[in-house]
Amino acid sequence: MRPILLKGHERSITVVKYNYDGDLLFTASKDHVPSVWRAESGDRLGTFAGHKGTIWDLDVDRFSTRVLTASADASARLWDAETGECIKVFSHRGPVRGVAWADGSNSFATISDPFVDHNAQISIYDVPQDESPSDYDDTPRLEIDLPKTNDGKRVNPTNIVWLNLNEALFVTFDNGSIRLYDTVTGDELEEIFPLEKK
Repeated sequence: MRPILLKGHERSITVVKYNYDGDLLFTASKDHVPSVWRAESGDRLGTFAGHKGTIWDLDVDRFSTRVLTASADASARLWDAETGECIKVFSHRGPVRGVAWADGSNSFATISDPFVDHNAQISIYDVPQDESPSDYDDTPRLEIDLPKTNDGKRVNPTNIVWLNLNEALFVTFDNGSIRLYDTVTGDELEEIFPLEKK
């Protein structure tokens, strides 16, 4: 097996993800323009232009038809994976740090950083595949304000993953903590500190 060098981004890479089938590779960086590549050859197939800030995260749906991006420009965007067209913009109060498709690809969740008077937040949106994108609501179905630590400090979320058949969200934070949240009620189910500072 020989390594393939992908050339295209102008600034630091922030995320690299394969699609479910493993034939496409999606990348993003601090240069605002995510790309999609053929995994076997390294050929760049296209880009997704429109963000005005660093792309911190992206996710591709189970069917490789839609791509989500999370950006420092305080937006998450939904893209057509084949054409590169932006289907919908989801505005947030602060920089969007992470994005993740739910199992089935009919909903997604974002995490955003604290900004001015607003705490960090989880937002869940419904984007059913059988509906027209023009019918998608850009208002979240559920918003969860992430509390400060016991000493009053804000913590920044770093990653988000759906668990248990979409019943819970697994969120990591920059202070080493992990929290689980109920995706219906927004309740915090558990907080653990696997990486205690010494």
